[in-house]
Order: sequence, then C-alpha cells, then structure tokens
Amino acid sequence: MTRTAALASPLVWFANQVAQFALAPLACVWHSNLMLWIVAAAALLLDTGCGVVAWSAWQKRADEDAMPMPPWLALSAVMLSASFFVVIVAQTIPILMLAGCE
Repeated sequence: MTRTAALASPLVWFANQVAQFALAPLACVWHSNLMLWIVAAAALLLDTGCGVVAWSAWQKRADEDAMPMPPWLALSAVMLSASFFVVIVAQTIPILMLAGCE
C-alpha cells in the first residue's frame, strides 16, 4: 500500500486533468464550474492523502523492522506529492478566472 504512494500522485494529477477535460463541455452547457471544482478538490485531497502516507512511511525510517519502504523512496514520494499538489493548484487557477464557456 505505501509503495503505491510513490506513484499515486502523478496518477491523481493525470486523472484530474482527464476528468476536467471531459467535464469542460458540461460546464459550458450548465454555465457552472461546480463539477470542475469538485474534481479539483477531490484530486487535491487524494494527493494530500498520498503525501501523508509517504510522510508517515518516511518518519518510520528509524524503526528498521517496521519500515514499509526505503527512506529514499518515501522522501521522493513526499516531494513528488508536494510537487503535484502545486501542479493541481496551478491547473485549478483557470477555473477560478474563467466562466464555463470561455
């Protein structure tokens, strides 16, 4: 489970991008960005969860017996999660600035 946290953040970002692209025509029809906001919020929550799992795995590095993943992988997963959190926030900025059909 914790090893998947290393790759989950890029997958969450990709799913966010695909879902927002697929829902963009509906935002135009409904004249509301609510669905895009829900997708972005869900992606941010999932990415934060991935970061928390990786952070807890990195904190367990002192206990060699209970270590779920190598420390370098856990720290890389934390940094990857933080980086993709910033990317998802950057992708959410246009939703804030633009209406449904712009």
